[in-house]
Amino acid sequence: MLMAREKKSVIGLDPLAWLDDDRQVESDSISDDVKNKIKRSGKKKNISKIILISDYEINESELLKGYDLIAGEMDEVLECFYNELFRQYPDIKLLFKNTTERLQAIKFAAAIKLLIDNVNEESVLRDILLAMGVAHQGYGVLPEHYPVVVDVLMSSFKKKVGRSWTKAVAAAWTALLTGVVEIMSAACDEQVTDTGIVDEYVAETDPMTVENSVVETKCPVLELCSVQDISKSQVLKNDILSLVNDNDEIDIDASEVERIDGSALQLLCALFIYSKQNNLIINWINPSDVFSQCVKISGMQKILELN
Repeated sequence: MLMAREKKSVIGLDPLAWLDDDRQVESDSISDDVKNKIKRSGKKKNISKIILISDYEINESELLKGYDLIAGEMDEVLECFYNELFRQYPDIKLLFKNTTERLQAIKFAAAIKLLIDNVNEESVLRDILLAMGVAHQGYGVLPEHYPVVVDVLMSSFKKKVGRSWTKAVAAAWTALLTGVVEIMSAACDEQVTDTGIVDEYVAETDPMTVENSVVETKCPVLELCSVQDISKSQVLKNDILSLVNDNDEIDIDASEVERIDGSALQLLCALFIYSKQNNLIINWINPSDVFSQCVKISGMQKILELN
């Protein structure tokens, strides 16, 4: 009787066959890796839009990320900026003799917002910057002032924002401001055609343009902050000193005051006492109800001439 032969294993038939099995497993593994790479490469990459300003490439997403970081802190950023700018380059402060630091900061913040709002409209932005460049030359700004301002401004951004102000964000803002400086510096070599539109932008946003009310009355304006407390006393004192030295008449705008403390009121009282001794004329511009009430409660109506 024939016994059924036991089927030999693959290894028994071919002692090298098991190597083929491992090679097949390895091949399958490599195949899976390749497939995964193909799948990954097939995914859409988030490619940032690149903006060109005066041939400088700007990563739009990093630029806007940077603006979001500073927009809510703009007052403090610009206060730091001006303090550092005037500390390092005191001669530059002479260019701002017809305005206050507070008004200057408001104008500068508006100019930065203007850049962001029009960053995708290069032709419009170029016309505005050319007009600003011409105006700044009239104020006595020299080409070598621009890089100084950019360096101090970028340093102020980094100081305020901290680690969130990444290299990519800094690169985008450096490119933008370098392009802006190049256009403004070249203003005298180009002719602005649409002067009506440009003049309107300059009047509203140029940080070195004096407000219309100041131009009309020929009086510089001391603008009080909405919150005028001890943290802003030094700035208020500096603004007062810069105004009283070279003027016979000034206006004080207290229309935005929502809160004011004793330190600010004492500085204002000192200003009015000085005015009486030195024939300085002071005019109030629409004091807010809150401001008037605080003056009344403190018993300073007579000194501040707000009866």
